Amino acid sequence: MIDYGTALPAIQIPLLGNSAAVGLFSLLHIVLAALSVAFMLMAPLFEWKGRKNPFDRDLALVLTRFTVVVFSVSTVLAVIMVELMIGLFPVTTMWMWNHFRIPILFGVASFMLMLLVLYPYYHFWERLRACSITLHIALGALAAFFILPWVFMLDGMGAFMLTPVQEAGMWERLHNPTWLPLVIHRMVGNFMIAGYTLAAYGAWRASKPGDPGLEPYYQHLLYRGWTIGLGAFLLQPFTGLLYALTIHRAAPDAHESLMTGPYAPWLYAQVLFLALVFLGNDLLTKHVRTLTGNRQRWLDIGFPALAALLVLCAAYPELRRVCVYLLIGLTVWRLADSLAKTPTGAALFPSTVRSVALGLALLSVLLYLTMGVIRESSRRPDTVRGIISLQDELRHQARMEGALR
Repeated sequence: MIDYGTALPAIQIPLLGNSAAVGLFSLLHIVLAALSVAFMLMAPLFEWKGRKNPFDRDLALVLTRFTVVVFSVSTVLAVIMVELMIGLFPVTTMWMWNHFRIPILFGVASFMLMLLVLYPYYHFWERLRACSITLHIALGALAAFFILPWVFMLDGMGAFMLTPVQEAGMWERLHNPTWLPLVIHRMVGNFMIAGYTLAAYGAWRASKPGDPGLEPYYQHLLYRGWTIGLGAFLLQPFTGLLYALTIHRAAPDAHESLMTGPYAPWLYAQVLFLALVFLGNDLLTKHVRTLTGNRQRWLDIGFPALAALLVLCAAYPELRRVCVYLLIGLTVWRLADSLAKTPTGAALFPSTVRSVALGLALLSVLLYLTMGVIRESSRRPDTVRGIISLQDELRHQARMEGALR
């Protein structure tokens, strides 16, 4: 780390500040990109299931349409984000690009191949399916395959900024200690927010007055999305624990700063969102399933009590984990008991189901973004931990200002 002595005055974007400005557009881009990646991976699977269930076939088309439309918005946000990074953090941005030239080129090539496959998959949907459904599904699977190297490359660069491997080549830098745990954790998070978003859309449309013939389809979306979102959500604590333990081994000081440093409030916010998602899932279970029996009353008491205890234990990692795992156990118990029961149907509870489903979608996005903010904050005051600091960026700004005078 270079010591430049006295801190230089920062050049800041008014109101937001440099980091917040980059972070704002980054988070907006990340949410849309996460949804697009998850939907792209889900679409060929739903189309495959759609050979027996027409609802799943229609769902595959809806997910693909969303992905194609959102790409334009997500791309604009990505361009703004990159321009801000180049203008406000040029030392870090150019250093990273120079150290990952080949992986970036490989990722861009894979992304372009994905586009070349995705657009025919969507725009010639009926025509290709008329020729061969299997070929069309394979085309969607190929598009999903080509997006993965791009995602893995970006996650590798992000992981490197927290746990850099200095004495290595470009590919070895990509395969740093926290790369694989981050890839797993974020991919599960992608499916979580995608599932809850799909469920929220289905609940919202099912509860609106309109064509009664479409109501079963939107209820199908609700159940499908909720199943995916809840399954991914129940996996998140385990993938998050793996990622946290990896950070603790590779960068113990960064891990400690998150527990007790100035960014600890983000951890408490994450725990609060986590508790609320558990409660929301339990509430949705009770409103779309027929639940009877004495033990259900015990669960009605246990869920809010454990959720409150989880929030109170936010500062104590071991107790916090125990509460999370107990809540997972109660959730699985409730679901296992309800599987043998007949669904009551979301249409019987339009207002409640819609509100809970929309709340879960919002909370899942907040939980996802909070995790990202926590990861980024763990590097500060460095941009690349142990290599480039914010002071290096300020020094570069001062040099440029001096050269212009």
